[in-house]
Amino acid sequence: MTTLLGSKRWIAAIAAAGALVAVSGCSASDPGTGEPAASTSGTATAAPTTSGSSSAGATASATTAAPESTSGATASATPEPSATEPADPSPSATPSAPPAAAAGGTCTAAQLTGSVQDQPGGGAAGSVYRTLVLTNATDQACTVAGYPGVSSVDGAGTQIGAPADRDGAAPVSVLLAPGASATATLRQTNAQNYGADCGLTPAAGLRVYPPGATDSLILPQELPACSAASIVLMTVSPLQPAS
Repeated sequence: MTTLLGSKRWIAAIAAAGALVAVSGCSASDPGTGEPAASTSGTATAAPTTSGSSSAGATASATTAAPESTSGATASATPEPSATEPADPSPSATPSAPPAAAAGGTCTAAQLTGSVQDQPGGGAAGSVYRTLVLTNATDQACTVAGYPGVSSVDGAGTQIGAPADRDGAAPVSVLLAPGASATATLRQTNAQNYGADCGLTPAAGLRVYPPGATDSLILPQELPACSAASIVLMTVSPLQPAS
């Protein structure tokens, strides 16, 4: 009987020890933090491993996402060239328009003043060389190009005899700025050299037509002229820039 009671006491003690072990196992985890207590069991160590893997994965994900976001921002900040953006301007092959002064039209007689000047040492056998001067009297440029028309006139402005011949030199275009002049050489033969065939007539001046113009100037010059149209007393050169 005593032996049986002893055995029951040992069984109860063993059961109590097992319950104590079970209670210790349940309190191994802190319910407040949810973190596992230090333990050598496989269950206790599995949670840190899983948590570590999740943390590492999150870190890797964050690390991967960051460069993509940065790269996207850089690409957006750098504008790409537009297909419609015009290319750099290149020099035009078409020359620019000349200034207004260089585009002056043909000089008319109304724009000019004139004179006939003796040339020093211009006398020759039976003839004299003089200089015909035409000057732009306006504030706008104009152009003379070629031979002026020259003839003798009486006091009423009526032409006497034949007009001047041209000397055959090549004409040039002369731009006359305001106040600028062009000149032509005028050779005048003495009308008295032709005797009775001349039809000697006193002239009061010279009528001068600028090249291409339909109006004229009359420049005073009193010289004998020939009324005979077959006798040419004058020869003129093309206008040149005044020297």
